[in-house]
Amino acid sequence: MSSPVDSAIHLSHIELMNAGLSVRWSDESASFFHHIWLRDNCRCPACGEPSIGRRTLKLSRIPKEIIAVSATIDRDDTLAINWSDGHQSSYSGTWLKSHTYDELARKIRAFSPPIWTEVTRQNPPTLSFESVQQDLTTFREMLHCLRDFGICFLHDAPPKDGPLEELASRIGPIQESNFGRVQNMVVDRTQRGIANDVDALKPHTDEPYRASPPGIMLFHCIQTDVTGGGSSIFLDGFEIAETLRAEDPEGFTSLARHRQAFRRHFSDDVDLIAEFPVISLDEFDNICGVRINDRVAAPLSIPSEEMPVYYRGLRRLLELAEDSKRMIRRSLRPGDIALFDNHRVLHGRTTLTVHGRRWLQWAQVERGDFHSTLRITADRLQLYRDALPLLRGAYG
Repeated sequence: MSSPVDSAIHLSHIELMNAGLSVRWSDESASFFHHIWLRDNCRCPACGEPSIGRRTLKLSRIPKEIIAVSATIDRDDTLAINWSDGHQSSYSGTWLKSHTYDELARKIRAFSPPIWTEVTRQNPPTLSFESVQQDLTTFREMLHCLRDFGICFLHDAPPKDGPLEELASRIGPIQESNFGRVQNMVVDRTQRGIANDVDALKPHTDEPYRASPPGIMLFHCIQTDVTGGGSSIFLDGFEIAETLRAEDPEGFTSLARHRQAFRRHFSDDVDLIAEFPVISLDEFDNICGVRINDRVAAPLSIPSEEMPVYYRGLRRLLELAEDSKRMIRRSLRPGDIALFDNHRVLHGRTTLTVHGRRWLQWAQVERGDFHSTLRITADRLQLYRDALPLLRGAYG
């Protein structure tokens, strides 16, 4: 498998210091590794490999003042260390380079996907359902579309019960909720729930009142009245958040700093409450998730002096979420499937004018399982596995 680390870069010089090891690379860059970090990350047979659950080394057993007694660079670009506790460790130069943890290296590794442009809206990622199911390379392409743009459309799926569940299960274990494993959304005004109504539904992210909202959402159109109006709406939450940051930095910061309460209560059924920021940022201020759904917003409780700027930012964000120029509009027809990241992409619909029956199925997969499948699929294709770029999501 290929690696994101340039294989031409190798260990050039090392220097033992009080707190750790200074490394000079062949490209003249430098890195520093603390003694404790190196000792804790020994992957020899005696210490084990934590990524596969076979680590036997216990941090509590490593001496607090552990130091490297000696360190050398072997001919095969391997760093060999003799420790003060008598242990011996070795680390390949490629492994060390890919795990440097200085500020710049961590910032470079932080995944920040491209926001939507007019090109994205006019030509959103679209693939054949049959190709995705039959060809592993196309399946991986679908996963990458979801990772990079938060959305992908499939066409020509069998318009019947079953294909959606099969596809979702390939991405990861289906995330069951109080709505069930696979939800059938059928237009029926006698049933409770906004999904069964025909009124317009403004763009939103689903279930922000959960500590862990749905991750990857899948909508499959099985049946619809082709003479009826109405279309599905999709909008990039990262794009409108970045627009707010450019227009009103104070309002943006307030939405990212303070927690908004969300609640969904059905008597004698569910009473879910969660408090998270509307906009989630990583440590480098990259947007990594949004929770935008004022329909289920509970009363805000933040410092009094922050109220004006918070509401100013929220009002503008919601205005941007209703900007039709920023939307992808799709009239889903039987056989169409829309997949999207609910921690990024807002979805809604225009007013429906269904004269017959409208049947959509809906399922969801956790984002962690989605990223796992993305990496495993790369392994099966003998491609580099994206082990690092995982958007944290809307967790504050």
